[in-house]
Amino acid sequence: MLGGTAFLLLRIFEIVTLIPIWGMLAYFVDQYTKASSTPPDSILCLFIVALLATVWAVLTLSPYSGRRLTELWIAVIDLCFFGVLIAGVVLLAPLADKRDCVQGDMGWGHVNVTWKKECSMYKASWALGIMNVIMFFFTACIAAHTYRHATATLYSTRRRHY
Repeated sequence: MLGGTAFLLLRIFEIVTLIPIWGMLAYFVDQYTKASSTPPDSILCLFIVALLATVWAVLTLSPYSGRRLTELWIAVIDLCFFGVLIAGVVLLAPLADKRDCVQGDMGWGHVNVTWKKECSMYKASWALGIMNVIMFFFTACIAAHTYRHATATLYSTRRRHY
């Protein structure tokens, strides 16, 4: 029971954090297409993975009620998303890591602060991607544990009947 609740809460939090990733990266894809150039692979990788992971998270939001997908398949596919999210985060890291988003200038009686929107969006997408890497790993572990517990319970109940 506790595993199902933890899985549900993590899935909801995954959806809530995946939507801003592909929303912010869609801004960059749009900027590149308006400039008639191809977006970099680093942006496209995390954008597409976040989009697919959102669809997967919505489809498996409540796997314990319908039993259409076994927990083992959910764990395997969550581990696949875990891996490709790592790839997306690693590819986006150079764009997010080497930038200073806030520049300030102080003088006598005034402070001039400049904030770069694009830089902040790269860093936010990167950080939310790292959070989703961790969450997909935990949901895979919860689903695998639930599958193992369910098969052990099924085996022990069958054994008693014979």
